Amino acid sequence: MAAALAASALPVTFGRLVSACSRSVLRASGPGEASLWSASRRFSSQSASFPQGYVPKTSLSSPPWPEVVVPDPVEEARHHAEVVEKVNELIARGQYGRLFAVVHFASHQWKVTSEDLILIENKLDVACGERIRLEKVLLVGADDFTLLGRPLLGKDLVHVEATVIEKTESWPKINMRFKKRKNYKRKRRRTVCAESRVWLPLEGRGRKESQTQRDRVSCVPIPGGGSSDFISP
Repeated sequence: MAAALAASALPVTFGRLVSACSRSVLRASGPGEASLWSASRRFSSQSASFPQGYVPKTSLSSPPWPEVVVPDPVEEARHHAEVVEKVNELIARGQYGRLFAVVHFASHQWKVTSEDLILIENKLDVACGERIRLEKVLLVGADDFTLLGRPLLGKDLVHVEATVIEKTESWPKINMRFKKRKNYKRKRRRTVCAESRVWLPLEGRGRKESQTQRDRVSCVPIPGGGSSDFISP
């Protein structure tokens, strides 16, 4: 019984001891010295008074990445003129190395260069050996510069030609869906084209055509080609 009473009185005694120690710490230690309580009150009152328009320093108010500096429009225009002049000089001299192009053909975009082969999952109304011109050129890249279209490059700026070398069929594609009908397994027509040339002409030889003529195949002979050469988008 005595042990139980001693155990119940222990927390009360310990709490009184802690409160007495805290009062002795917060009490002034001597004449002319402020207590910790008054110092903490004075510090909290000073920190609460912020100037007008004060913004705390956080990751949103001052992000860690450097500030973006907007270039001078005059300097940017001068630099643009220098780059254009240098690119035109390289094109005029023919010092651009091997070119590659990104063309839009048969509902797909192709990255092609000279002597490349592309397989088109479509049937073209052309015979083997005929040359076609790909007019929808989105990009032309060289060793030192790249020409980007918005979205297409001009017809008089770049020429991309291809030669049809094979017209074949795909392997029989098996459809796992069963339908009770005849001739369900069919083959898809295919055309293989070889990129014969990608070059930048020195002077414009393009034809002025409307947008509707650009979207369809037009039987226009290519300069220097045979009677079977034509232009296609």
